[in-house]
Amino acid sequence: MMNLKTMNRFQAAGTHLLFSGVVALLSAGLVFLLWYPGLLSDAGNVTNIYLLVLAVDVVLGPLITLTVFNPLKKELRRDLLIVVLVQMAALLYGLHVVFITRPVYLVFNRDLIHVVNANDISAGNLDKVSNPAYRGLPWFGPKTVAVRLPTDTQAQKEILQSMLSGRAGLQQMPQYYLPYAELQNAAAQGAQPLMELQAFNPNNVAAVEALLKKYEVQNREVGFLPVKARLKDLTVVLDKKTGAVLEMVDLQPWK
Repeated sequence: MMNLKTMNRFQAAGTHLLFSGVVALLSAGLVFLLWYPGLLSDAGNVTNIYLLVLAVDVVLGPLITLTVFNPLKKELRRDLLIVVLVQMAALLYGLHVVFITRPVYLVFNRDLIHVVNANDISAGNLDKVSNPAYRGLPWFGPKTVAVRLPTDTQAQKEILQSMLSGRAGLQQMPQYYLPYAELQNAAAQGAQPLMELQAFNPNNVAAVEALLKKYEVQNREVGFLPVKARLKDLTVVLDKKTGAVLEMVDLQPWK
C-alpha cells in the first residue's frame, strides 16, 4: 500500500504513469491482437484513432496528478480517485467505440472477401439466423465464412431491395452464411494469379516479387482474392488447389 504522505508530486505522477502504461498495454493487446488482428487494424482505421486515445489517456492522467498532488491536502485521496475514474471512463469509452465497430466476419462472396464489422449486421438479420454458429457476433477476432445467394426468388428480391436502399448487402446477412470450407473450391477457381499484383502496385513491386519468390521456393501454386474493407483494401493469398487461406498482405488487389 502506497503512503501518499511520504511521496512528492513527481513520484506520484511517475507511479500514476507506470500504472497507466500497464493498463494501456493490456487494452492495446485486446484491441490489436484479438479484435483487430494483423492488417485489419489499418484496414478498419482503428490504429491511429485508438493510439491517440491511449496517448491522451496515459499522459493526461499523470499530468493532472502532477498538478493536484499535495500530501498536505485533506481531500487528496478524493481528488486522485476522481482523476482515476475520469481516466478509466475515457479509456472504457475508447474501448467501447472500437468494440462495436470490430471486424467479426471475413465473408467470401463470389470473387472477393468482405470485411464485415459488428455494426454492419443488424439485429433484424441476426434474428433470422437459423444456424447457431452465426447467431451471435464473434468476440475475439473475425471468422472466415462464405455466403451464397439463396435460390428462393422472394428472398433474392428482398436482398436486392436491401442493397438498393443502402441497408445491407448479402455479405452482411448472416442468415445466409455457411462454412468457408463448403466454397473453398470456388474460391480457388476464382483466385487470380499473383503476378497481376505487380500492375496494381507499381510503387511496391519489390513486395510482390518477394511474395512470388516465397511461394516459388515452396513449390506451391497460389493465387489471390481482393479483400474489401472500410478504409483500405487488402489482398488474401490462397492455395490454388484447395482454396485454403494462406495469408493476408498489404497490397492493392485492383487499380
